[in-house]
Amino acid sequence: MQTLLVSLHVTENNSLDRVMASKGMRHFCLISERLVFFSLLSTAVLGAVCWQKSNGIFMSVFLIVLPLESMAHGLFHELGNCLGGTCVGYAVVIPTNFCSPDGQPTLLPPEHVQELNLRSTGMLNAIQRFFAYHMIETYGCDYSTSGLSFDTLHSKLKSFLELRTPDGPRHDTYVLYYSGHSHSSGEWALAGGDVLRLETLLDWWREKNSSFCSRLIIVLDCENSQPWVKEVRKVSDQYIAVQGAELAKVVDVEETDPPHLGDFTREWVEYNCNPDSGISWFEKGRNMKAVYGVSKRWSDYTLHLPTESDVAKHWMIYFPRITYPLVHLANWFCGLNLFWVCKICFRCLKRLKMSWFLPTVLDTGQGFKLVRS
Repeated sequence: MQTLLVSLHVTENNSLDRVMASKGMRHFCLISERLVFFSLLSTAVLGAVCWQKSNGIFMSVFLIVLPLESMAHGLFHELGNCLGGTCVGYAVVIPTNFCSPDGQPTLLPPEHVQELNLRSTGMLNAIQRFFAYHMIETYGCDYSTSGLSFDTLHSKLKSFLELRTPDGPRHDTYVLYYSGHSHSSGEWALAGGDVLRLETLLDWWREKNSSFCSRLIIVLDCENSQPWVKEVRKVSDQYIAVQGAELAKVVDVEETDPPHLGDFTREWVEYNCNPDSGISWFEKGRNMKAVYGVSKRWSDYTLHLPTESDVAKHWMIYFPRITYPLVHLANWFCGLNLFWVCKICFRCLKRLKMSWFLPTVLDTGQGFKLVRS
């Protein structure tokens, strides 16, 4: 009941543009903008050809229809530019702080089970709150005290990475959250002594995203997230970001409590869901610091634009077949890129800025931010 009340409260606080973005309205508006443009153009052409300045009915209809179509085109154009893309999220929580010499997670002593269960429940509630607040479609939140096998995680991640919107295209952003044990090299510790490497995860992502331009954001709340943060900066063919935390190794327990898994999730979610949280990632003496890294092409990312097949499918569903030849004209006109030289120069400048002056707070465009201390 408490979770339901929180979800309803979060939904009421969401703005209309965020709700429309989560439902894929941006994709619909971009296609509709093209169709309304040709409707506006045909009205202007027919009006010029059949001009009858002495006919009051013609002048009245023309002066009514043309402004209405102009307003509809402006509405779809503005919505297509300001609405964000669709986003889907998946969370994996494996609350095992202890690890055997062979790297396999082991069960905790009985005296620590209750404390860890409370902490893990807090992490699950926090990440669910994060998904609900930012209208992120939830694929699932898996929780296992005994760890997940490689095959099980492989199956779940592959299903998650191939999710699509109800309209057909892939989601614009995929958010993957992990909290659990990790090795010093950043590998996720799985049941049976197996591990999940970043290279393996990226191979699965390339397999599902080869013909698309979605982006993957990985959020890590584990002891060794820095290796993945550094390694993702070498990726040059995908749009990948890794948000992690750096836990202090030595802490004066008399002055402050040592950091635990889940502390970063709690603060990061509060920072992104509560504008009045007052959390500062830049203060000195923090026993937990935020770090993030992005791939080389991250700054080139743009939201998905409708393809020829998307426009053709939309047109065939909602318009008569006799108008189908206009699809080719719409695709040709909208495919013109008259400022390609300027776009290339601007892209190079953004890449240099991202590599030399990585911002302390990076807005993802989905309502939440990546941060570094």
